[in-house]
Amino acid sequence: MAGGLILTELLRKGEDVFITITDREEKTTGKEELFLDNQFRVASRSGLNVTEIQIIGVLKELSSPKRILFLENRTGVCGIVASALYPEAETTIHCLDLYYANKIKRNLSKNGVSSVTVCCKPYVEQRESFDVIFLQLSKGGATKELVLDFIQQIHQALQPGGKGFFSLEGNDPWMQNQMKRIFGGFTFYSRSKTGCCIVAKKKERLKRVRNFQAELTMTIFGKKPIQLLTIPGVFSHREVDQGTLALAEIAVGESQKNDAALDMGCGCGAVGISVAVNQDVSKVCFIDSNSRAVYITEKNCKLNGLECYEVLLQDTGIEEEQEFTLFTGNPPYFTHYKISELFINTAYKALKPGGRAYIVAKTATWHHTCMKNIFGNAERIKRRGYEIIKSLK
Repeated sequence: MAGGLILTELLRKGEDVFITITDREEKTTGKEELFLDNQFRVASRSGLNVTEIQIIGVLKELSSPKRILFLENRTGVCGIVASALYPEAETTIHCLDLYYANKIKRNLSKNGVSSVTVCCKPYVEQRESFDVIFLQLSKGGATKELVLDFIQQIHQALQPGGKGFFSLEGNDPWMQNQMKRIFGGFTFYSRSKTGCCIVAKKKERLKRVRNFQAELTMTIFGKKPIQLLTIPGVFSHREVDQGTLALAEIAVGESQKNDAALDMGCGCGAVGISVAVNQDVSKVCFIDSNSRAVYITEKNCKLNGLECYEVLLQDTGIEEEQEFTLFTGNPPYFTHYKISELFINTAYKALKPGGRAYIVAKTATWHHTCMKNIFGNAERIKRRGYEIIKSLK
């Protein structure tokens, strides 16, 4: 495979472009799909999501775009197709999460495409820069407030007269109402039983730009309260969930002077900041794969006067071994324990002998077993309807 210009040359010769986004070598173990009059063949594990398929259908109809932006893409296929159809255009894929950004970079590299830019940032920073922007929205993939935030950012990033394409799984009347309110109207580009693609044109600048940031106070009984800023796209926006509170209560209560703390999957930084504010720690390290989590944690550390801290954007843990004495983690529940296992392995690797690890979960049987196998010990602590699993290295 080759870059955008060579892909374009293949199309001019009447040859198809083959794109692979699966690590499996045998075609029988995956799925191959054809797009745009059989010009593009895409091999993947189970087929592309309908939201990406709808966008591919739009791409060929664009009118000589100069700057194209994709939001919430998970594979990079749209970027590869765009670079083949419009090699002179500047194509960017914007991700909130580093895991997806790195996955897309691997897929681009696998297909020999170097002309597509991949960035992982909390916000689209450019203003009135793009003539076409695409947003993919799968069911359950984003909260309504995050969707509103995306729509507003898209409006601000579009050039006057630029178009936003919103590819949805299903047909959401709420989304249609938001398009009317923010863009002043929309049309359906395509509709089917599985999804729809809405297009809206930027007619004028927004009269009012909404701020989606919230501020709250987190209080642990008998301890110093902390102030927290939260934003859409970061876990537990606008209120601290009970699992985070439970983990913070245990971690703060059992923290020790001069602890070096590692808060993994930090979200808005609630747990690590609570420890730092209430204990004389030597340092606190916050890590998360979500760029918005890293962004807001940095702000919260400054808001609460922390000095000896660092905030890292990471999706594979950390390299440091035996650097910490306290580990806290609140892993997500939707990955069949793959991320939980990463958290626990990172805890064991990062902790010094004698260090303590605390993992919170709603149902912690798996976590208890895993931590006992890795650490050789595990204690279950019930708090606020959750369980904190504690292990000593």
